[in-house]
Amino acid sequence: GMLLIRCTTIVLLGLLGKRWAFAYVGADLGLYLLIKVLRGDFWYWVPAGGAIEIVFSIFARFLVKIINDFTSIVQFRHPNEVGGIYWTFGFVLTMGSLPAAIKIYEGQGGDQLVANFAWRLLCVLIPITLTVFLIFLFHIEKKYRHTFISTLRGKDLTIMRFRSVSDDWGRADAIFMNTKRFWSDIADEVKVWVGANWNRWEDEKPTWLDAAMRARIPLDFIPTAEGRKKEKGRRVSVLKVEAQRRASVRRSSILGKLPKVAPESETESET
Repeated sequence: GMLLIRCTTIVLLGLLGKRWAFAYVGADLGLYLLIKVLRGDFWYWVPAGGAIEIVFSIFARFLVKIINDFTSIVQFRHPNEVGGIYWTFGFVLTMGSLPAAIKIYEGQGGDQLVANFAWRLLCVLIPITLTVFLIFLFHIEKKYRHTFISTLRGKDLTIMRFRSVSDDWGRADAIFMNTKRFWSDIADEVKVWVGANWNRWEDEKPTWLDAAMRARIPLDFIPTAEGRKKEKGRRVSVLKVEAQRRASVRRSSILGKLPKVAPESETESET
């Protein structure tokens, strides 16, 4: 339903000219990004690090928004993605865009046969889409219904998870598997937690504290100078091993592409 509604809206505006369709899509994406920025929810959750997070966040936000506009995948209401309240707003906005597009099409002198067909399509698509959504909403567990109007942001969920779980793996997953911008407000709290448990982790060597997880923990969170020096050396060693592995793979790949020269036969050698 949402796919047909969205496509019909864009097609109608496109019939008036590309600028109408681009203006509609651009204004929709611009509004979404503006609200994300104003709410402090622009950054995407992936801990890419550095300036690349700016480019990646813009790309990811736009990609998820476009996919959601055409499909209304309910999982995208997650705070790390579109968010509950904006998912619902976008759902309503997409349906409301179709009658608005038809009115604009008629006002700009569009083919009345096309407009009439669009109105008939609207009278079928919107009631069916709303009915299916309400049936879905009625059948899901009640505890999840509020998520469609939730204002929770990705950073709010990260902080909430860190403070609500008691096991180390749950806390590490909540913090270090997300961009630092999600937990910068509680960085001191996280540092205290790491400092209080680092020596125990070194002794127990839990399975979740692998090389990848260690690399995500800031060195200055390690409580002692000796511990920081040891961990820094270990990370450098890991990087060297990885660099050597990649170099070996490249060499093998290059050698594999070289033409093979068959050895001369004994007869040819004697000749």
